[in-house]
Amino acid sequence: MRDCDLLVSNVHVATCARGAEDSDIDDGALAVRDGRIAWVGARRDLPAEFHAREELDGRCGWLTPALIDCHTHLVYAGNRAREFEQRLAGMSYAEIARGGGGIVSTVKATRGASEDELFSAASRRLARLADEAVMTVEIKSGYGLDPPTELKLLRVARRLADASGIEVRATLLAAHTLPPEYVGRADDYIALVCDEIIPAAAQQRLADGGCLL
Repeated sequence: MRDCDLLVSNVHVATCARGAEDSDIDDGALAVRDGRIAWVGARRDLPAEFHAREELDGRCGWLTPALIDCHTHLVYAGNRAREFEQRLAGMSYAEIARGGGGIVSTVKATRGASEDELFSAASRRLARLADEAVMTVEIKSGYGLDPPTELKLLRVARRLADASGIEVRATLLAAHTLPPEYVGRADDYIALVCDEIIPAAAQQRLADGGCLL
């Protein structure tokens, strides 16, 4: 007799098997033992000797590998809910930004938040992604736009990985936009990013990559 902890049946299984002519299995089943897949295939081929401690009827739903969210800004403070109303009323993003909204308002709130506050808020967002079967997530910085806050955001991303068990890839996005104190001095800000922020993030091994958009 083969024991398993969980048997999921009556599902369409997307195996995503590389090179397979047909990686989708209609009316499939999947057995889990010790947190790992012990068997997967068409339900009609399920070995008769399998004994499951728990069985789950998939109700003809889809069973897929864990999902990847490859573009998130998960770590930030504040919210811009009011801007949705403004956009619905016909205001452009440029008009909102000139009034102190947009990215700059998030930057202000994020700079003023502690690392623990950012971690607490981002943990709740990450948990909601996990509820939707996301188990690998990319997290960008970019709401600090100064050396201490950009590094703070990346540290939070690292903490989220350690605390959640979810695979996290941290991206340094220090050139997300021009911070208000550098208006009219874009070249000076790019020099700050290149000469201070990137070397500090690399030295502390806080980022897996970087991008400009």
